[in-house]
This record gives sequence, C-alpha cells and structure tokens, in this order.
Amino acid sequence: MKIDTLSSHDERLRRAIPHIVAQVRDGEAAVSLEELAMATNTSPDYLRRVFRHQVGEPIHRYVRRLRLSLAAYRLVYGDRTIIDIAVSAGYNSHAAFTRAFRSAYGICPTDLRTNPQNTTWNTAGAAGTDIRPAAIPQRRVAFYSHLGPIDSANTAWERLRGWLTTQGHCPARSKALGVSYDDPDFFIGARTRHDICVPVSDRFDPQARDGMGVQVVPASTGLAMRHVGPPELIPFTYMHLAVSAATKGMQRTERPPLPYYLEFSSFPSAHPERQVAVDVYLMPHARRA
Repeated sequence: MKIDTLSSHDERLRRAIPHIVAQVRDGEAAVSLEELAMATNTSPDYLRRVFRHQVGEPIHRYVRRLRLSLAAYRLVYGDRTIIDIAVSAGYNSHAAFTRAFRSAYGICPTDLRTNPQNTTWNTAGAAGTDIRPAAIPQRRVAFYSHLGPIDSANTAWERLRGWLTTQGHCPARSKALGVSYDDPDFFIGARTRHDICVPVSDRFDPQARDGMGVQVVPASTGLAMRHVGPPELIPFTYMHLAVSAATKGMQRTERPPLPYYLEFSSFPSAHPERQVAVDVYLMPHARRA
C-alpha cells in the first residue's frame, strides 16, 4: 500500500485531506474534484496533478483505498450487513464490492466477516510500516482530557505544556503519549475523546485543575505500527491494527479494542502538523494497575 505522505511545502494539498476523510466517512459514491479544488483554493487540474505526484496515486484511488480499509474494520467489528457496508464504500452491488476487496486484500469480505482467524491479513498498513508485537510498561503520566478531532490536539498539548512548566517539569524532554477512547467508525473526522499525556515521576504531585491531573497508564501487550502521514489518518492505522488483532485471534469481535495509544518520540510541536511520525499501539491485554 502507498505511504500516506504529503509535501510539507504545499499547504493547499494538505488542506484537502480533511475533506477527503469526510467523504470516506460519509460514504459518498463519488468524490467531487471540483468541490475539493474549491475547498483548497486550487483548480481541479492543479489538484489532480499535484496530488498524484505527491501521493503516488490519483485521488479517486486514494479514497477507494481508505473506504476499503474502513469496510474491513466494519466487517470485523460491526453488525451492518455486507451489502450496507459495500454501499457505504461506494459499491452498488455485492459482487463489485467483493472483487474490489479481494483485489485489495486477497480475501473475500464474507470470509473476513464469518471467520477472521482463518484469513491472512496484510501486515503493511496505510502508513507503509509492518505490524509488530509490542509491549508498553506501566507509566504514571500527567494528562489533559481533550475533546475534538485528532488533528486539533495542538491546543491541548500547549495547555498541558504550560501547566507542566509552572509545576517545574520540562515536557520537551519527555516522550508524549496519547490515549484515544472512541470508535473511529462513528467518529472519523469528528470530535473524539483523547487524553494527552506526559510521563512524570512519583514525586510529581500537583493539584488537578481544568481537566488536568495525574493517572496511571497500565502495562499492556499487543500490536504496534509506525504511522507516517497526516494526523487525520491515524484512525485508519488503528483500524488496520484492529483487524489484524482479530485475524491473529488476539481480539474478540463483539467490540473493537479500545482505547488505543499513540507514542511520540518527543513533545509535539505547538503548530499543527502537516504530517506526523507516531507509533500507534493496540493493546487488547491491558492490565490495570
């Protein structure tokens, strides 16, 4: 699968991603290049040409790939009928959906729905990195509870940074964590609940205020993969991991494995990112401290 990266020098192209994600979420049958061009203050020809050059595939194929990723997740964890999932992915028949799904993943949607443990799932996800076994240690963290789209958390990071600085903690030296609680199937591109976290020592004991406090992130084992690309697409990396967990027998399919975790190598920038590099962790075996 293609790596979902965009040029850091073309902000207009970057602005197309939220609109594309909204169309994936809303299940529109066709992507309007004219509407995308208007939303990004470009011409349709310019957007078509630059998008293909930077991303490596046409916009319609990019959208189809994201819709099929969402469809795979819905097949495993949802109770919608296959034809309903097919229509939401832009296909008007079971046969057309099956052909596209098999071409993308090498398996039939019916097999993934009825017996995921006997299917083979691609280890490489939308970010282009392989799924790997992973474990995270128990950590005591300062956190700020944020409600909003996953790509809007920069304000929350800044509020947490300011609070930690007044408490004598230097967040720039810490690995930052994110904990996401809501199912992307219902909230792609919408307001979701996140805890923005920074590890702190046992001696750090401030008074909680304005949605900030201290909590323990439990020790966990599961799967991880590296996401490199627009932050709006992090939920798609999570969904790829969630399907993989089901095919490996690590996760029951009655409900998706939530929350999922994000780990940044350093405290994120105060400015909105065009693309991020972050490890996404899915931990079906979290152990509460």
